[in-house]
Amino acid sequence: MSYKYPYLNTDMPDKNEVLQKTPNKATKELIRKISGDGNETYLDRFASQQPQCSFGLNGTCCRMCQWGPCRITEKSPRGICGRSQDDIVISNIIRSLVSGLAAHGRHAHEIIYTIKGIAEGKINLKLKGITRIYEMAEKLELDIGNKTENQLAGEIADILVEDLGRMDNKNIRLLEVFAPEERKKLWGELGILPRSAAYEIMEALHMTTLGSCSDWKAIAGQEKRSALAYCYSTLFGSSLATEILFGIPEPNETEVNYGVLKKDHVNILVHGHSPVMIEKVLEKINLPEIQQLARDYGAKGIVIGGLCCTGTELLARYGIPSVTNILGQEFVIGTGAVDCVVVDMQCVIPGMKILADCYGTQVITTCNSNRIPGAVHLPFDPEKPETLDEDAYTIAKTAVEAFKDRDRSKIHIPDVKTKAYGGWGYESIVDALGGLDNMAELLKQGRIKGIATVVGCNTPKVAYENNHVTIVKKLLESDILVLTTGCCSHALLNAGLCNRDAVDICGGGLKGVISEYGVPPVLAVGGCVDNTRTLRLFISLAEKLKKPMKDMPFMFVGPEPGNEKTVGQGLSFLMHGVSNLVGFPAPIPVPNPIPVKGSADGEMERGSNNIADYFGGNGAMEELGAKIYTEPVPELAAQTIKMHIKRKRNNLGWK
Repeated sequence: MSYKYPYLNTDMPDKNEVLQKTPNKATKELIRKISGDGNETYLDRFASQQPQCSFGLNGTCCRMCQWGPCRITEKSPRGICGRSQDDIVISNIIRSLVSGLAAHGRHAHEIIYTIKGIAEGKINLKLKGITRIYEMAEKLELDIGNKTENQLAGEIADILVEDLGRMDNKNIRLLEVFAPEERKKLWGELGILPRSAAYEIMEALHMTTLGSCSDWKAIAGQEKRSALAYCYSTLFGSSLATEILFGIPEPNETEVNYGVLKKDHVNILVHGHSPVMIEKVLEKINLPEIQQLARDYGAKGIVIGGLCCTGTELLARYGIPSVTNILGQEFVIGTGAVDCVVVDMQCVIPGMKILADCYGTQVITTCNSNRIPGAVHLPFDPEKPETLDEDAYTIAKTAVEAFKDRDRSKIHIPDVKTKAYGGWGYESIVDALGGLDNMAELLKQGRIKGIATVVGCNTPKVAYENNHVTIVKKLLESDILVLTTGCCSHALLNAGLCNRDAVDICGGGLKGVISEYGVPPVLAVGGCVDNTRTLRLFISLAEKLKKPMKDMPFMFVGPEPGNEKTVGQGLSFLMHGVSNLVGFPAPIPVPNPIPVKGSADGEMERGSNNIADYFGGNGAMEELGAKIYTEPVPELAAQTIKMHIKRKRNNLGWK
């Protein structure tokens, strides 16, 4: 049975419901296997947490000082210090937002300083994104002269570092050169142009500490400012720097899903978000002596598989198969066939290491921000890169040596593999669909009714990956092109929706586009920072059609919000006038229907609270031209998205 949460107007799934609804056959097999082995996963820990705290779910618990925690109820409508519900709820949201901003900022820092290290001759890697270097140099108005590509890349990196940490009152440079003019004008009028990631994190935490700001509208203003820093300082900074470092992605055809693992091979998984060390590890794995070492231990070869965003990065660059996402990382360990997981930063849950110990899987951590007790630790620091090659060799050797200690009695690899195309970038999407002019015409004609970017994390509060796959299938039926990033992309890749063979799901218009242009109906565009590629596409199409972003038939969809980073993803698009559909109520009190006073027939009216009304009502719509919808039932969510896009088309006068 489901876990009932009537005050949220929804339920949460137990393990049996997940087994019924999760769309991947391999996942079902592994849930049953791990349970049969007597081991736990997040599903069991989720059950032990039931019922979850109602105050936490509603965002009405305040822990921002040592006086509390304080809970908002009808009996106690204010915290000890006098904070109101509105103040507490918006403060909780902005603190989640800037936590995600800090995480992506740390990611950006590593990538940018790697570029600086290469430019200065300190790091033994080669910059591959030459086209992106010259494009960025031109946009940032650098004096190209007779400078080498490495020199230009170093200057670009210096600007990106300033965008991460600027303290004086100047705009983020990437915002100046990539944001639409109509949005920059609006943000200036609203007084929300940011300085840098570091400054906005500092200001957000300062405003929400004890005895600081108690005006929820002012905190909401800082939230918008922080969202813009999130978008242009850390998302754009990370994604563009990655393209300078590793090259602009091109589509790759490969096989994905749990079945890519092989019983008679060394199976190494790479996991996290910043694949700099992994680039070197791959180089060492391909050395003849490492390949021979695997054969000496009885392996027929070495399989590399990807988890989370590091996995999507390697899929984009090399066609290395991705396997699964944040909530699937325990399931893949449960195959018993994984010899080693090499992790860098973020989304590596403690439960993965617990299960790794049960199945004899070696875990190697490569980032000082991401330490795990009991794991081998060989960190990469772009400012101290002297041992990079040596450490990468040790990681490759250690991963292969783990093969000899594998417990063969616990191996079960589901025979499930899926063909997929991944690695789409801004340029490759535009080129594949005949250029911006042609894409604009496809939208106007209605062959593509609209574009939805369906992205994000996973949450145990909905049936694993069911919302991702169900919503997208419904959108494709209605001729809505789908782009995807992050953990959602693994679900859609594994479901076969990132393959041209998925054409049969599509409506007539989109089916014709796929047949004519040879693209899959779902375009996997990378990791969670690569939402910038989608945003650039949205900006370019709106400019090509001479329409403001808020009028375009676009939507941001986050079916399974989980990590704090997902707050900033949605808000990045909202700030540009692109409405959001979120698949589970945020930590905001749900405006439950209430009886109409004096009504004899049980008439109900919509309840209300200021924060829900702002984001989901007229507040954000009047300021930004966009709002946030919430719908945990995937069929209803898809209907909401379709109606939103239809209204946009009607308002534009497009058939």
